[in-house]
Amino acid sequence: MVVADNLKDFTFWITYPYFQNLSSFTLIFLLFGYSMQIFADFAGYSLIAMGLAGLFCYKFPVNFNFPYISTSFSEFWQRWHISLSSFLKEYLYIPLGGNKKGTIRTYINLFVTMFLGGLWHGAAWSYAVWGTVHGSALAVERFLKGKIKLKESRTISVVKGIIVFIFVTLAWLLFKLPDFSHVKAYLSSLKSNFFLEDNYAIITYILIYSFPVVLYHAAYLWKSQISFLAFRRMEYLFYGLMIFMILVNSGSPGAFIYFQF
Repeated sequence: MVVADNLKDFTFWITYPYFQNLSSFTLIFLLFGYSMQIFADFAGYSLIAMGLAGLFCYKFPVNFNFPYISTSFSEFWQRWHISLSSFLKEYLYIPLGGNKKGTIRTYINLFVTMFLGGLWHGAAWSYAVWGTVHGSALAVERFLKGKIKLKESRTISVVKGIIVFIFVTLAWLLFKLPDFSHVKAYLSSLKSNFFLEDNYAIITYILIYSFPVVLYHAAYLWKSQISFLAFRRMEYLFYGLMIFMILVNSGSPGAFIYFQF
């Protein structure tokens, strides 16, 4: 709540026409901030739902599993909005034939499944395009996987993770701006506003409020290390800090992003 609601007050500048007067560098950070915001917002309310259900002895399945550490698009969809991706797989992808009816049919099934998954969010071109680009990414990734053999290493994993994150972050623009003409205007501003003065106030606040999401994923990667045990012993301090932030700096109130769906 603290991360999402505070970031909301700055990612507001992605709204048309305000972004047209911001520099390309600032626009990049706004997209990064919105990527952090939508995770904190959606994963946050999923965790709230799981916690409330737990109080009544119901155990809800995990809906987000550290998606921003994904090194492939298929892994991302195994970690992001697991309830929806599982539904799409079970009730669309597999009934369409899955990967059991040949290579070309597999690509078509991936494309159709994600296209319809985009339309599930709303009858707007931006949602359809969002589903299309993710479906295309899954199909291309599957095609390349059979053609290109890379020797796995930490460096290769980091590069693949960065590529996936950049792609996913750019695609979130279609969520923030449902009007497709506004998406095109944003991308145009991203290309042409390179020489405008950067807004360091927006950039600084986005970095500050995005840091907990980055730390959250980093801690997950770090937990296999022995040094993580010392961190776990101090974990109560972080919970105390979170309660303190909710009380004194929870941000302006607003509806959860996914409530509109």
